[in-house]
Amino acid sequence: MKCTNKKLSTKQKELRIRKIRKTVFLILFFLIALLLGTLALLLFSRMGTLREPMAYNRSLRMSGTVAKEGALLEEGIARNLCVGESNTPMDGIESREGEAAGLFDLQDKEILFSQNLHEKISPGNVNQLMAALTAYEALNPEDSVTIEPDDVVGRRQGTSCGLAAGNVVTVQQLLNAVLVYSADDACYALARAAAGDREAFVEQMNQKAQELGMTNTVFANVTGAEDENQYTTVYDLYLLFHQLLEYPDLIHAMGLTSYTMNSTKANGDLKQHLLDTDNPYMTGSLSVPKGVTVLGGKFMSAKEQYATALLVQNNYGDAFVLIVFRADSEETMNTRIWEMMEKVNS
Repeated sequence: MKCTNKKLSTKQKELRIRKIRKTVFLILFFLIALLLGTLALLLFSRMGTLREPMAYNRSLRMSGTVAKEGALLEEGIARNLCVGESNTPMDGIESREGEAAGLFDLQDKEILFSQNLHEKISPGNVNQLMAALTAYEALNPEDSVTIEPDDVVGRRQGTSCGLAAGNVVTVQQLLNAVLVYSADDACYALARAAAGDREAFVEQMNQKAQELGMTNTVFANVTGAEDENQYTTVYDLYLLFHQLLEYPDLIHAMGLTSYTMNSTKANGDLKQHLLDTDNPYMTGSLSVPKGVTVLGGKFMSAKEQYATALLVQNNYGDAFVLIVFRADSEETMNTRIWEMMEKVNS
């Protein structure tokens, strides 16, 4: 009997230990489940704002939107575009009479600020962005172009990157000269290579504008030289910038602070042309708020034409287009751009 009682006591101890282990396991299981559930709720509630800053990468291909005006584009296209009024005020950005301006959020597809969005403006050298886009789509960047006399620009005729008749240069180098230095002679060479002559190339530029929905834009020349028959709008320039986002090579070139163009002379000698950007935001001459990176664009401050069109990126990698035209001074224009940039990271 004593032996039997002792064996039963041992079994009871083993059962008790098993019960304790099961109880501890269940308690731990429920604690872990509760912790995971709480964490999941926190993440879900903060999903819209919980983002880590993304390191800037100029080669990043950004996409997601173009500007929208319902009356201009078909519904099937317009559904992916920004929505906004011709005049949209925003706290912290001062509106000035006569200015045409816009701040476009490509990530959330919004027009955050706008003024005279659809009024006609003279594009100036910003239309060289369309020239570069049109040439890029028509030509092979690795092809060579021989410069002809009609391509050459004298000192008082426009901006020259130093090309001379007989020089041989690649399409990519000409594109870089346009995007970095706003070189008129490079524009002429690209136009001839792509369409045979400048007039035919301008037709191609206007055709491309219509394809992009730029219905309030007409180009009259390749370089952006003043012409009463040439005009665009802030909204249409927004459409142009969005299309440029499809081509990382063009965005990269827009962001260069300088570029060395190599060409071959008629006698076979190599010639180098050092081109510094004409955009003070790329050189650092004009500062930007912390967390904002300028990817490129065009800047004009001459002959009483003050205009800036920029593609920028904030600390999270979101892209924005900032445009100011018809400012009454360079100081006013720069102030307006700064005000817009401060909204990019807010």
